[in-house]
Amino acid sequence: MRIRDLHPNIKIRLVTDFFITLTQMAIFPFMAIYFSSHLGAALAGILLMANVIVSILAGLLSGYLSDHLGRKKIIVIAEVIQVASLLVMTLANSPLLTSVWLTYIMFLFSNVSSSIIGPVVNAMIVDVSTEKERTFIYGIGYWLGNISIAAGAALGGLLFEEHRFILFGLFLLVSVASLIIMIFFIEESLHIPSSGKSSPKLNFFQNYGKVLQDRRFMLFTLATILVMSLEFQLDKYIAVRLKDEFHASLFNFEITGIRMFSIIMLINTIVIVLLTLQVSKWLSQFDKKKVLTIGIVVYTHSFSILSMSNSFLIIVIMAFLFTLGELIYSPVKQTVLAGIIDDQSRASYMAVDSLSYNVAMLLGSLGLTLGAIVPPNGMAVLYLCLGLAGMLCYRAAIKQTGTTNKQADVSI
Repeated sequence: MRIRDLHPNIKIRLVTDFFITLTQMAIFPFMAIYFSSHLGAALAGILLMANVIVSILAGLLSGYLSDHLGRKKIIVIAEVIQVASLLVMTLANSPLLTSVWLTYIMFLFSNVSSSIIGPVVNAMIVDVSTEKERTFIYGIGYWLGNISIAAGAALGGLLFEEHRFILFGLFLLVSVASLIIMIFFIEESLHIPSSGKSSPKLNFFQNYGKVLQDRRFMLFTLATILVMSLEFQLDKYIAVRLKDEFHASLFNFEITGIRMFSIIMLINTIVIVLLTLQVSKWLSQFDKKKVLTIGIVVYTHSFSILSMSNSFLIIVIMAFLFTLGELIYSPVKQTVLAGIIDDQSRASYMAVDSLSYNVAMLLGSLGLTLGAIVPPNGMAVLYLCLGLAGMLCYRAAIKQTGTTNKQADVSI
């Protein structure tokens, strides 16, 4: 499998997503600090929660509209919103004008745009790819995404505080380029029949009611919430525990808990950059159910040990293993998802799948609170239960998919 053999839409999105993610990660993670410093932590928290809620609703609406109106039209509309919001946001942080509230309103629109684009692009990738290609595609996307996240965070750390105008300007230029590419080079991937037999149109609530009644997909979604909630423990409970409990010395160099957490993140980034493509290519020849199981087992046990160990060597090994587990299961999980969803409602399914990450993030925050009263070995057992329960749900979803496919083959 080679990149040049992929559909042009996919190649374009891989490139544009890399630069958009890079610029977003140079800005968005620092906005909480920006709003807190100007408006106070309490009000900033409320505003950011409102931002999440509006973004979730926008994602659900975009999934519904995309399945009925087409992918390209929705993407272009969202890109126009992105360019307009970034233009005003740049002006609101320029030498001519400084406005926190204008920045927030445009930040809200920018997030709405991203939430609209996400499910539609994911559905488009499924539209124009084969099952054989998807593990390769998601592996490359995962690799590029992590590189852009690391590079964007580094860029934001250097420039955000004193050079926001430059950062917003760069994001604006990238978004303008993306809009032009979407208009002139992206092909529509959803072909809606203009006449003849077609499935009846469902309203918004009927549409998502149908999605929620899909048992296979909801098992898959529950599995994603359970497994992804472990990832959101890393920068919350695990980071806080290391800060409070960990201390080591290596060659007379003091390693505090915060430095240990930075080492974990560094190992994570290095392993992803060096091994993602090789692991993804190697795993494509094996049974998806077995690969997913092995990846989640490695991932879960690594997190469980990270939640209670204070040994430098063990933590380094677990940092490597949880990243390896993620490399193994993540692209396969996306490939399985593409095979589960209903072809007539792909964007709607992808919109609901996006919600699972918000729920997992909430569980990550709850884990921090729970960790204040539960000892580390108790958290380790909890992590094992979450991960293994997620694995069983994934396996059940895949099993039902396999049964359905067999039945389809027999009927044919």
